[in-house]
Formats: sequence, C-alpha cells, structure tokens
Amino acid sequence: ARFADPTKGRPGVLHGTYTYVLQDADGQISDTHSIAAGLDYPAVGPEHALLRELGRATYTSVTDDQALEAFQLLSRMEGILPALESAHAVAEAVRRAPSMRPDQILLVNLSGRGDKDLDTVTNALGMGHELGAQEATEAS
Repeated sequence: ARFADPTKGRPGVLHGTYTYVLQDADGQISDTHSIAAGLDYPAVGPEHALLRELGRATYTSVTDDQALEAFQLLSRMEGILPALESAHAVAEAVRRAPSMRPDQILLVNLSGRGDKDLDTVTNALGMGHELGAQEATEAS
C-alpha cells in the first residue's frame, strides 16, 4: 500500500500525532511502499489532514511506474532530474494537462534533487547492470 492519498487512511495516532493513518481494523499500522522514500510512510502530516477536513485541499496519488515515467519525461524534456517525491507531482501534472484550457496555468513545485535517486531509478528501470558494466569498461 502507499499513502500519498490521505483518503486511504482513517483517524489514528502515530508517533504522538492524531492524523490519518494506514491501519488495520485493530489499529495496527499497515505496511507501506513507495519508490520515493519520502512518501513511504503510513500517515499523513496533520496539516494535510486538516486541509483535507476543511476542504481546502484535495489529494491524488500515482503509481511508482507513473512517477518513473514522469522522472524520465522531465529529465529528457527539460534536463531536470526531479526527486522521486516530486516526480509524483509531475506525473499528476502530465495527467491533468490534456484537459486544461490554453489560458490555464499549471504549477508544479519541484522540492528535491533527483541525483540522490539515480540508483533507485536505474534499478527500477532495469538499467542498473548496464550502467555498472559501462562504468567498469570506462574504468579499465
């Protein structure tokens, strides 16, 4: 499971914070997974829980594959390596853009650097062994 979407959790306490938590019927914390380490957490920050409750924010989620596609797209098109957390936002922007009018503006905040995620990305794309072989060849 992933927790990018707080609608998937229910009220509970984790690390002393009352917020939306991924948990089973007995209140035990559920396992999570996201390719982005910053999103691999079983709860949402209390400020986001409040914004959701007030109707001031809505939240969506994308899959690891969609985030990886967005990572590659932004890297190819703009030469920017987004952090995998930010790549999730880029994927949502790519999903929304086709339905927007030309006069509408879509803003994406890139909050991290993707160079720290290159090992994760290359391994997820099955390129890790190719890059390792290339580096070994160049070193000899």
